[in-house]
Order: sequence, then structure tokens, then C-alpha cells
Amino acid sequence: MNVEQNKKKMNQTIIYPIFGTIVTAFLLTFIIESLSRVSLYQAFLFLGQEPLLFFLNFSVILITLSISLFTVRRKFFFLLIAVVWIILGIVNRVVQCFRLTPISAMDFYQVKEAIISLPNYMNTIGLVFIALVLVGVLVLIGVLWKKIKKSKRIMIAPFTVLLTSILLFGILFFTATRDNILQKGFDNLRDAYLEYGFAYCFSNSIFERGIEKPKDYSSKRMAEVLKQIEEGKDKLYTGAPAKVQNPNIIMVQLESFFDVSYLKNYTFSENPVPNFSKLKEDYPSGFLKVPVYGAGTVNTEFEVITGMSMKYFGTGEYPYRTVLRSKTCDSVPYNLDKIGYHSMVVHNNAATFYNRNDVFPRLGFDNFDSAEYMNSLEYNKIGWAKDSVLTGEILKALTSDTNRDFIYTITVQSHGIYPSDKDVNSRIKVIPDSKNLAYPDNLYKSLSDYTNSIEYYVNQLKETDQFIGALTEKLSEFKEPTVVVFYGDHLPPLSLEQKDISLDRHSTEYAIWSNFQMEKTRYDLPAYQLSAYVLNRLGMEDGLLTKFHQRCFSDTDYEKELKLLQYDMLYGKKYVFDKKNPDKKKDMTMGVIPPEIKDITKEGDSLLISGNGFTECSMVVADGKRCKTEFVSDSLLKIPYRQLDGKQIYVEQLANKRSVLGKSRAFLYQ
Repeated sequence: MNVEQNKKKMNQTIIYPIFGTIVTAFLLTFIIESLSRVSLYQAFLFLGQEPLLFFLNFSVILITLSISLFTVRRKFFFLLIAVVWIILGIVNRVVQCFRLTPISAMDFYQVKEAIISLPNYMNTIGLVFIALVLVGVLVLIGVLWKKIKKSKRIMIAPFTVLLTSILLFGILFFTATRDNILQKGFDNLRDAYLEYGFAYCFSNSIFERGIEKPKDYSSKRMAEVLKQIEEGKDKLYTGAPAKVQNPNIIMVQLESFFDVSYLKNYTFSENPVPNFSKLKEDYPSGFLKVPVYGAGTVNTEFEVITGMSMKYFGTGEYPYRTVLRSKTCDSVPYNLDKIGYHSMVVHNNAATFYNRNDVFPRLGFDNFDSAEYMNSLEYNKIGWAKDSVLTGEILKALTSDTNRDFIYTITVQSHGIYPSDKDVNSRIKVIPDSKNLAYPDNLYKSLSDYTNSIEYYVNQLKETDQFIGALTEKLSEFKEPTVVVFYGDHLPPLSLEQKDISLDRHSTEYAIWSNFQMEKTRYDLPAYQLSAYVLNRLGMEDGLLTKFHQRCFSDTDYEKELKLLQYDMLYGKKYVFDKKNPDKKKDMTMGVIPPEIKDITKEGDSLLISGNGFTECSMVVADGKRCKTEFVSDSLLKIPYRQLDGKQIYVEQLANKRSVLGKSRAFLYQ
């Protein structure tokens, strides 16, 4: 074999594969970052300002491409992996047009739900187009599989690229972590993807899941923790408990709610939250440390309901989408159930959002009153239900039974993303202190657009604050002792940096209102201690984690033992419960007033369905077939007439016009 042939062989088996893979990985990294940031310029800035992080992402992609070089069909798999990365980048861009958070591995747990919900976001033409694209992609893969010929197996290039990419990743990761350029956990996925890069963040979400088994986890260690809890004394709240027994407890989780007086460099024509400000002055209150920023409501929700900390779970993980899809979890509702409480959720949004209708029965709730069971809903300009409806729904829930109630209320009106167009009718005006203020130019075209978004947000806050005032006014007249805990779930999705606000960006505030006397205090705490603190103030200590927070929160090994408890309860052998699961999934009902058919009469060409509990999400099912249903009122539905003598008719409540949340008892038409 002559020199030219050796050179050609070296080029084909070593040089071209190595450099071709490196160049492709670089281009893919740049293209994906451009898609993620919606800007070629921003991708160049990422490369220029954060080269270490850019090449960290490059090394992740390079590792995946290098694997294809080991196969005899390396050209096919190389192309396939490259296309997958491009598709992920495109899907991420499209997904963020509909929601705040970028895609992560968590989304692939929800493929079925995503397919079901597609008709809610796209018309028939769009759905057909997607179907054709998917079929086209599958056909193309089949054609390429046949057309692209096998190659001789090579060894030097694959090992060179793989080892180099792994070594590069290790060096860059170590350097970025050591210099605090890269954080281990992400409090906000949207910001993390922009700060650290798509490939790294997405890959990280694949491998980090659940709670890592503590090194000292054992039956003996858990017995020690239990003994410490039982022998401990109250430390979380040491004042005098309220002089009431088992009051109604209402938690109100306020979407993206915070006092904008903490926002620097902007002036507001009036305080948008006067009622909440008054509560902070007159009642127990404080800062609340939350696990997320700008999005991720359900993780704050999870901490408050369970008393568990999100810091021990995987990066970007939502327990609602992982462990709670199949397991029950110790919680405030389960613990209050033991002393006769009836636990309900009131939420003016879709029941299926974040799988809440599947998760809440595993958290011990007896009833879920979602938007599909509410009437008189009004919506803001970006489609979120207004919070004013919640006052009536909470009062309805309180009077629906004779038990004491635990009512977990979730607002939604001030949910982002906020429009950037000017609304001349806004009551509250926002004025930047300078025309040269910095703003998130990767998301907004100008300071004026950013100011308009803030202005829209504070006017939504105003209306949510009016709901707070209306609820407390009504409950002041309520005869049963009742306490209401108002708190923000996270700061608004306005891409606020720490320098932009005068409070920690992981902090919101809470205030505890009651129609009975409670000692006024100012106390700051994390979200996973909030319920234990409230119960402590009421002289209640039901629940293992509740007792643990109340009695052990200042202990030296508090955080280590909290992780032990969480692991044991969710992933371990449940030593603290004698190796048994004490919490069975509840047979949760939907709606405070479920649909009921009382009579059916014929009127012209229609059948009138009389009853109660009907809403615009009600669908009549006659003889096993859904009928075109006209909503007339909460007591009347109308369907086209057809012969149904001797047939059974019932009413379904539908989420997103498809998913059945519940149905009425069958009515025999005669």
C-alpha cells in the first residue's frame, strides 16, 4: 500500500470522522442555542461571554455524536442523533410559545397527556399538518436506513472523540462548579436554560430524579430520628397557641404574587396590594422561602402540603409528574383526616393542569372544585380565569358539610407570560425611573415593552388583592372559627435578577388572617415549614413531618434528618411507619355541587335537562353517545330532541372538552 493510499485511508477512518464530528457538534450547539434564545446574536453573546458554558454544552453533544461512530451504520446514526438534537431545539422553541418553562426529560413522561391536549392548542389543519410531518419523518428514516450503506467498523476515531469529549466535559464541569459559574440545582428552568445552555440542562434533567439514598439510611437510624421527634419540644413557635379548637383552615396560594414595592427602579401610581399590605401590618406574617422562581407553582404547593423540601429531589423535577403519579404521600390532608377534617381543593383553572386531578387523591384530598365545576368565570386578556370567583366557591365549600374543613385554594389570574403591548385603560400606571434602565433584551424589544408587561402584571395583582379583601370581609361574618393563610407561590416571570429587587428572589410573603384572636408576630420560614408553623399556632401537631418541623427545626442534623425522612417515606422501606403505608389513595369527588339530573322534558325540537351543578363544561350523554349540549344555566341544559324512551342519560364534566372528570348518576328517561 503506497503513501497516498495510507493517507486516504487515514483521512477516511480518522481525520474526517474526528473533525467532522467536532465541527457538527459545534454547529449543533450554536443552532440549538439560537433557537433557545430566539436570536443568532444572543447565541454569539453566549459563546463570547460564557465560552466555558458554551463548550460544556458542546461537549455534551459531542459525546452523543461520538457514540454513533462505533457502529457500522455510523452515517445513519450520526445523522439521526444530529436531527434529534435539532428537533429538540425546535420543540423547545415551540413549547415556550405556550408555557413559561422549556422542555425537559420530565415532558417525556407526559407524552400521552400532550397528545390528548393538542386539540386544545391547535385547529384541525394544524393537527393534520403535525400528523403528516410525523409520518413523513418516519418514512424518511426508513428510506435513509435503506439508502445509507454500512461502513467498515473503525476504532481509533470513535475512541478518540469519545474520550476527548468526556475529558473535556469533566474539566469544564469541574471548573464551572469550582468557580460557582454552574449551580447544582435549578430554581427556574427558563433562566437556567438561558444561563447554562440547552444541551447541558436537558441532559441534566434526564439523569437527576427522585431522592438519593442517604449513606446512613437504616432501620436503626430511622428509629433514632423517631425517638428524637417524640422526645422533642416545640421550637418552631413557642408563643401561646390560639384559644380555639380545630378551626377551619384555608390556605390561599397566590399565583406570582408579591409586593411590588420591593421592585427597584420603577414607580407605581398606587399600591396594587393594599389589602395584603394591611394584613401584613395587623396579622402574623413574614417572608416565605420558596423552591422556585418565576414558575414551578406545584413545587411550592408540594412543599406546603407535604412539609417536604424540594432541595433533595432531582434537578427540574416535579414530584406531581413523577413519584406522585403512583404513590401516596404523607400530607396535611391525611393528618387532619385523622381528627375529622374534610379536605378540599378550590382552583379556578383546569383540573388536569400538572395532573392535579390524579395527584390530589394521593395527597389525601376528599374533593376538588376545579374551573370545570364553576360558573360565572371571567377571564383576563391572556385567558386566565379571574380570582374574584373564588370567594363564592370557598364559602360554598365551607357550608357544604358539617365537618371542619381544610381548604387549599389556588389562584391563577396573575399567571404569566404578560403581554408587552400598551393598555391605555390600565388603572395603575408604571413609570421607570430612567430611560436607560437595563431590561431583559433577549425577551423584550424595548424598555417600553418591558414596562408594559410590568404594568399588566400589577393591574392583575390589584384584582387578586381585591379578592383577598372580599374573602376576609365575608369570613369576618362567618360563625365558625376560621384561619386563612395567604402566600405567594413565587415571584412573577419577569426575568428579575437579584439586583432588581430588595428581597431574595426565592422569597415571597405570607400573612395569617383569622376571625379569632392570634398573637401578632413577624417570622420568616421556608415553604415546607409553613403548614407546621400554622398548625403549631393553632395548638395542633398531627403528622410525623409536622411534629418534626415543630420540634427539631433548630437541631444540628435537621436537614440531614429531613432528607432521611423524605427518602424513607417515598422511596425507602417506610421504617417510620412500621414498613406499612398508612395513607391510602382517597376516592376523591369533583365539584362542591356535582351535576345531577332531576327531570327531562321535551320542548319543541329540544330536550331540556333540569337539575343542578351544571356548567359550561357539562356534556349530556344519552344512550352511550355524547350529545351537542347547550348550557343554559346551572340548573338547565338543552340537547337536540331524539327518541330516548327507556334510555339512560347522564351528564359528564369535561376538562379541555375531552377528559372526563366526573359524571352524574344516570337518569332513566320515560
